[in-house]
Amino acid sequence: MAKLRRDHVMIAREMVTRDVSVRETAAHLGVDESTLRYHLARAAPVADGRADRASALDGWEDRVAGVLTRLGDARVTPDATTRCPTRVVFDILQREHRFGGSYQAVRRYLRRTFGAPPVQAVRRVELPPGVQAQHDWFDWPGVIAGQPCALHGLIGTLAFSRATFVWVSPTMTQVAWQTGHLALFGRYGGVPLWVRHDNLATAVAAGAGPTAVFNRAFAVFATTCGFQLDACRPATGSDKGKVERQVRTDRGAFYDVLVQPWGSLDALQTALDERAAQVQQRLRCPSTGTTVAEALAQERAALRPLPAIHEPFDCVVARRVSRDCLVSFEGRRYSVPFAWVGRLVEVRGTARHVVVYGDGAELARHPRHTAQRLVLTPAHYDGPSTPAVLAPTPLGVRARAQLAAQVAALPAPSTLTRPLAAYLTLLEGVAP
Repeated sequence: MAKLRRDHVMIAREMVTRDVSVRETAAHLGVDESTLRYHLARAAPVADGRADRASALDGWEDRVAGVLTRLGDARVTPDATTRCPTRVVFDILQREHRFGGSYQAVRRYLRRTFGAPPVQAVRRVELPPGVQAQHDWFDWPGVIAGQPCALHGLIGTLAFSRATFVWVSPTMTQVAWQTGHLALFGRYGGVPLWVRHDNLATAVAAGAGPTAVFNRAFAVFATTCGFQLDACRPATGSDKGKVERQVRTDRGAFYDVLVQPWGSLDALQTALDERAAQVQQRLRCPSTGTTVAEALAQERAALRPLPAIHEPFDCVVARRVSRDCLVSFEGRRYSVPFAWVGRLVEVRGTARHVVVYGDGAELARHPRHTAQRLVLTPAHYDGPSTPAVLAPTPLGVRARAQLAAQVAALPAPSTLTRPLAAYLTLLEGVAP
């Protein structure tokens, strides 16, 4: 005998209504007849009298109808198409009519009087390759270099292949928003025609959805990269359902990566990219039936080439390198290769780094917004002298060991080879 399942009971009820005996139904389904009879009897609707109980809204019919009419509710207004929220009706009854019942009493009354609200059908759309990507932020508490901090992930999903990547950032500023887009485009292998996103301040300056006025800096960035902006309607998560679903999925797929401590953001980013590749090999794309990795390879052929633009930055200044090979920026001092002492360099503040340029080339890169006020790279003080700048004095054995925190590795002092009496004889001027 097969185990009786819920679908068996549903099929059996339908067969019994068509004048098929319970014995024949049980034999057809391969289940025990007595068990089937028990579940059919249990599933039969039994009136418990709750529908006949008094309601807190008995005698309030006219006032409820007046509230619905004033709100233009479709339940009482012939030409209306929408129903106002039950919470609004409840609040008005409490505020204006001193209703003492509960919210659930109002909800039950409206359902019993006007029936359950219609179910909103959702249109399912599958786009061609390379047409759209959906981007969104999510955040979690992390630990970087032993310090608890709030981290933010910009998650991007290609609508056709469902390929998903996460770019991690300590902030959600405009420069982080643009840098994250470039990072996701690099992982996609190109730029889609449209990018759909929420009505964030970094993306939308005013309005929302079709009437959105886009942030000027982000609009210029989009034009430079060659994609169109597509803001979602307010409070409509289904407009970017693919990335909303991936936020929930990736929190599970990446949970162990996100919550464990990391020595740096770069190490965390590498782990997220490796996990993304593993997930893409395991999941299947509903549009193609292949793995997501195979669908991504197909979609990359339809993406636009990556833009040849610099890393986004929100601050740039010119600084002269001091004698101790440092430049000042945002209240901190950063080291630069000693060969640039006395020369002007360009210092840029990007989403995660302070980058120093000289003669159009990158000279140094340091983490931005650190707690330290002095950020050094020891290698900047090494190397041969130049015609204009002499190299700093090289470090000795002990200095190098102290910098490397390897005091135990220092050689032990040599044993005393000349006795104290010999030194006394030398001081008295007598030959030994």
